[in-house]
Amino acid sequence: MGNRENMLKAMGCGLSGSFPVVIPYVGIFLRDHWEETTGQPWWAYHDPDLAARLKVEEDLLERLDLDWVSCGLCPPKEWREGHRIKCLGGRVLVVDSTGNGEGEIRRDPIGGSHITIEKEPLIESIDDIDRRIGSLDAQDLIRSGMLDYVNMVVNRFGSKKFTCASIGTPYWTALCNYFGFKGMTVNLFRRSGLVERVLERLMENAVQELRAYAYAKVDGIWIEECLSSATEISLEQFRRFVMPYNEELVSEIRKHGMRSIYYPCGDVRDRLELMIDINPDCLSLEESKKGFDIDIAWVDEIVSGRTCIFGNLDSIRILQNGTRDELRGEIRRQIDTGLKHGRFVISLGSPVTPLTPLSRVAEFIDIARQESASC
Repeated sequence: MGNRENMLKAMGCGLSGSFPVVIPYVGIFLRDHWEETTGQPWWAYHDPDLAARLKVEEDLLERLDLDWVSCGLCPPKEWREGHRIKCLGGRVLVVDSTGNGEGEIRRDPIGGSHITIEKEPLIESIDDIDRRIGSLDAQDLIRSGMLDYVNMVVNRFGSKKFTCASIGTPYWTALCNYFGFKGMTVNLFRRSGLVERVLERLMENAVQELRAYAYAKVDGIWIEECLSSATEISLEQFRRFVMPYNEELVSEIRKHGMRSIYYPCGDVRDRLELMIDINPDCLSLEESKKGFDIDIAWVDEIVSGRTCIFGNLDSIRILQNGTRDELRGEIRRQIDTGLKHGRFVISLGSPVTPLTPLSRVAEFIDIARQESASC
């Protein structure tokens, strides 16, 4: 079977070996390993010429034989046609059709920039919702050309690779973009109705975005969620402010023939059953760290074949710092776990670290394929 077929079968009826191999957060990997991966300039992802961005994906897949390729919305076609990149004295500028600069692009540092989740809430009343959160429409996204890059990826790779877009859950989007961590925590208790109205609006927008991705024939959606674990909110709050919206997300994804990969960060031991009840096609969890344990064998025992599980190989202890024998041993252990029910994808629990060279990731993929093929 090809890469795409393997992914679909692993997510569905399962496999008896030759499991797919992926890494999460390919965009983070590219940010931290750009020169190792591609000869394109670092600003290619900002280039209005989408062919430059597609070439980066081609270069990546030549170097790393992953079973999936990521894609996402791009700027509208009208904007792209009226702008270009101009390099001037070591600076990278976006200029319009008249040559006037509209802004400088700065390269993200390796390891990324510090992003604070502690901010003043942008929404403090019902009226703020309309002012702060615009309404999306799937047809507008399609007509505007914002799906053009997604279409290019699907056309270029879709016959061989599993194409995957990503979306944040309403809870995570509300916290990250509109309330901040403290604001969300306080409002869950004091103004729960306001939080629910925000979640409803974000859910409406998410549905429109998912319908646009479905129109472009994307295979799957990576659903990201942070700060909803046992460390941050109670089970009661999870049931009220997280589950209903995630169930709707997953249902909408399935309705359009796409697969859902749910990635909730943090300590999920007390709510894993609830996450399974959300009924995602796949569940991807972090590795053990930060004082909590998530062992893949325990996850498989709880899930018991009800959904496909992604491996959670330790990105630091094993991938970055482990010996070749330790890497092979952990891959073998995870594969043995996946064989019990067959619904399994070999993966990492977290993004590849900046200190992990591309050659080590290629080694991970090669060993995973060797061990999986020998089953």
